[in-house]
Amino acid sequence: MKLIKGIKLKGDKVIIPDCSRDDLPEFFKEMGYKVGAEIGVYRGGFTESFCKAGLKMYGIDPYVTYPDFNHPEGQKRMDFLYGHAQRTLKSYDCILIRKMSMEAVNDFADESLDFVYIDGCHRFRYIAEDLFEWTKKVRKGGIVSGHDYCDVSNAFWNSCHVSQVLRAYIRCFDIKSWYVLGELESRAGKKRDKYRSWMFIK
Repeated sequence: MKLIKGIKLKGDKVIIPDCSRDDLPEFFKEMGYKVGAEIGVYRGGFTESFCKAGLKMYGIDPYVTYPDFNHPEGQKRMDFLYGHAQRTLKSYDCILIRKMSMEAVNDFADESLDFVYIDGCHRFRYIAEDLFEWTKKVRKGGIVSGHDYCDVSNAFWNSCHVSQVLRAYIRCFDIKSWYVLGELESRAGKKRDKYRSWMFIK
């Protein structure tokens, strides 16, 4: 597997330094995966990357404002983003589901997906619910992954609890190996995201 190279241990996680989330679609294809879901679609750009790799995708996003996610530009912006995602993904094998994550998860049978990529609301309750419930929908040998392995706050996110919740989940469910893509610090020739992705094999 091309992605798993140059890895190194850091605490209880494995750092994969020479990659970013842009490598995941081809990696999943190499793994023989065929169908996955992205939780939090936004404009649809990353969902499209999976589709271009030949994967069937479900895109889950409510495209609404709510008390814990109040976009600075309001509901009008959410409606625009939904329309943009529809146009971006209309020519692919992709189904957009405009529901809250915990509503949409009930539409899927347990172990029906090869992978899930979690990039919805990053506050504690939502990342905890997404991680716990969507992991059930991934088959054994599939991958649970997501974005924004970090501890930051800003005007858009308000709070980001991804790394804390993920580490707690890893400990509670005794997951032996899990992976973070990219180095903490940028280095010449290294591919990385500003906010790193993570994954583990179920």
